[in-house]
Amino acid sequence: MKNTRAYTMVEIVISIALFTVVMAGIYGALTTSQIIYNKNSAFMEMEAQCRNAVDRIVREVRQASSQTITTNFNSTTNDKIMFTIPSAIGIQYYLSGTNLVRRAPDGTTKTIASNVDRLKFSLTGSLLTINVRASQTVYQQAITYPLIAKVRLRNE
Repeated sequence: MKNTRAYTMVEIVISIALFTVVMAGIYGALTTSQIIYNKNSAFMEMEAQCRNAVDRIVREVRQASSQTITTNFNSTTNDKIMFTIPSAIGIQYYLSGTNLVRRAPDGTTKTIASNVDRLKFSLTGSLLTINVRASQTVYQQAITYPLIAKVRLRNE
């Protein structure tokens, strides 16, 4: 019986303690990487929505002339624009809560971006400036994506 080898209670407790420390470190690293992934995903989604929305506005507004563009038509915040292009009269883009909305001439509306907290239009001559900012809170941290586009109107 003297040649039998076994682990003592102290060795088992030390092994469990080391295993617990290693697992806690792995869990912390996984949790941190998940938070970073979620923040980056939210930022990339906001960026894509803002870019797509501004691109859509730019494509349509380039067809308009400065005489058919009206900004700030029911608001003091310059967050609305209405314009006419050769194929449609009275296209509108505006902020409804935190949604950027396009209203077609037939009265139908479509949300083209969400989490938008700023939408500003300013027209100087034939240059329209579009200022959009999206923001979202992820894990108690605000992330924002600002985008400014300047459009030279083609039909001038």
